[in-house]
Amino acid sequence: MTDPAPAVRAKARMMPRWVARLGASGVPEATCGLFAFAYTEAFSDPTRVRSTLDVIIEIAICFFAGATGRWPRVGTLGVGACLLWMALTPAGISAAFFVLFIPIVSNGAHGRTILRDLAALLYFALALVRTVPLNTSVSDVAQTVVIWVILVGLAWGTGRTVSRLREEGKRQADLRAASLRSQRRSIARDLHDTVSYATTTMIMRAEQIKLRTTDDPELTQDLDFIISTGRRSVRDLRGMMETLRRNDPELDLEEDAPWRLVTVGDVIADRRAELAAHGYRLGVSADAAALDSLPSSVRETLAKLIVEATSNMVKHAGRGPCRLIIEVHDDMLEAVFTNPLRPGRDQRKAGQGLGIIGALERVEALGGELEATAASGTWILRAQLPLGG
Repeated sequence: MTDPAPAVRAKARMMPRWVARLGASGVPEATCGLFAFAYTEAFSDPTRVRSTLDVIIEIAICFFAGATGRWPRVGTLGVGACLLWMALTPAGISAAFFVLFIPIVSNGAHGRTILRDLAALLYFALALVRTVPLNTSVSDVAQTVVIWVILVGLAWGTGRTVSRLREEGKRQADLRAASLRSQRRSIARDLHDTVSYATTTMIMRAEQIKLRTTDDPELTQDLDFIISTGRRSVRDLRGMMETLRRNDPELDLEEDAPWRLVTVGDVIADRRAELAAHGYRLGVSADAAALDSLPSSVRETLAKLIVEATSNMVKHAGRGPCRLIIEVHDDMLEAVFTNPLRPGRDQRKAGQGLGIIGALERVEALGGELEATAASGTWILRAQLPLGG
């Protein structure tokens, strides 16, 4: 049996867009204006004498109220003019008079705050001019004023609430789109920095083996196949990356990432020079030979971690010595980064950057651990990577 849940979720996602398009088209206002006119004609007081001009004004005010969604200025001013005419004529109040709430709600819902406030004040004043003289006592007048304050206030608040909901929905949609773009850029960079580098390294090794092997035609043929297939894979990957970059101008894959250097030692030397250029001294305690013999996945992850940790030192470290200690044990690699915190730096936010988060994901993908702490003005980043497999 087919699961209807995906279809239901798809319809639920489509509804807000449909409602938003409908609201932007002015259909709700037009529908309310048409309903108000139909109600006025169907349930008008039979004892009330209406002239032809009164009927025209009622039709006009319903029309202008319904047109507020498409032509807000014309609709708002038109309703105000009709209300002014009704306020100055002695005829009784019809249901069409109450369409004055439509422009207030509509302008508020669409974020037109000046028109909303102007309509609320003007219509409130005209409503008082029209209804207060119908009361005979002070208490009745006070009740009438309070009622109109409540009604106009509700219309004003309804429009403002709808506007805030629309803005929040748009803001959430923008955040989702930005998150998806960021995720796509991260995936693209990871593909470019890992798959492309690994494939290129494989091609170089195959070419080196081919140069050393001259007496085995079958091995040479196999190596040629590996080299040609690897080069084709790199071209295809770069083609996909170029397509992504055309669709996303912020995606820049041309700049070589520092962790794509050949060895971890090269990465350390590069980052040490970068820190020195910014006035920082990086002390390193590591066995270069042991690092070069690490599995490729561990080397790449360690290189990425070194780049991100030292980049954070450039951004956030205080003046003083920075340290990198790497120890390789039988089944575990441990890397510790320390640096003084810059005065005034929030220790709780020091390790919340996207780069460290990406490094954490890489470390955890290998079954390792990454923890960051701050103690006595020193930032400490400690990583453990298993060497098995």
